[in-house]
Amino acid sequence: MMIKISDLELPKERIEKVFKVVQVSRWHKDGEVLGWSYECILPKVRYEKINVKVKSSNEQPVISNEELKKSGLASLSFTGLTITPWGLANGDFVNYGLTATADDVALVETSNK
Repeated sequence: MMIKISDLELPKERIEKVFKVVQVSRWHKDGEVLGWSYECILPKVRYEKINVKVKSSNEQPVISNEELKKSGLASLSFTGLTITPWGLANGDFVNYGLTATADDVALVETSNK
C-alpha cells in the first residue's frame, strides 16, 4: 500500500497554540499580493521553521520586521490554521516540508516578569 505525504496529519498536541515569529514578508503568487507570510519557529518540533501565510488586504502586518529587530521574538496566534506536509521527488533526491495557511493572525502580548 502506497501512502501519499498529503495523507499525513500532524497530531493536534504537536501544533503550537502561540507561535514565535522571526520574520515577516509579503505573500505573492503569480505577481498578485495575497497577504503576509510569517516565518515562525516551532519549539515543540525541534525548532523547525514554518511560514504561515495569511490572506489579508491590510497594508501592514500585525508586526513589522523593524519591530522584531527591536524586541527580538514576538508571539502570534493564528485562527483557522491549516498545516499540510508536502514532498517533491527529483530522481533520488526527495525534498519535503510543511505548508501552512491561516484565516487570521493576532499579536499575543507577553508579560516580562
